[in-house]
Amino acid sequence: MLSTARIIRLTFLGGALGTAARFTLSLTLGDVPSIILVNLLGAALLGWFNGNPKNNTDDFNTFWKVGFTGGFTTMSAFASFTVLYMQVLGIWAALATVVISALGLAAYALAFNISKKKARA
Repeated sequence: MLSTARIIRLTFLGGALGTAARFTLSLTLGDVPSIILVNLLGAALLGWFNGNPKNNTDDFNTFWKVGFTGGFTTMSAFASFTVLYMQVLGIWAALATVVISALGLAAYALAFNISKKKARA
């Protein structure tokens, strides 16, 4: 079991790295494309991490699963983007949100299954 100080350190460092990666993507791609991309990539990463039992250590879970993917993904920005675009696009923005969420679920499931099969090999 990790000490509280170690959990805080690992979560902070992973979160800082994830946030820096997200910020870099937003500078490169712009706000809307980066919001969609980080949430899809974050779902896939979490699926990949969870699919491989070798990744199930306290340090790994705290740094990568909680810290990095938590700092990298941004549900609040995604929700904000959806509400903002619903004011302009109406129902189409809501439908896009459903599609993007389904893609995130598919990305998680695909990465999880690939990682699980690779771990068995």
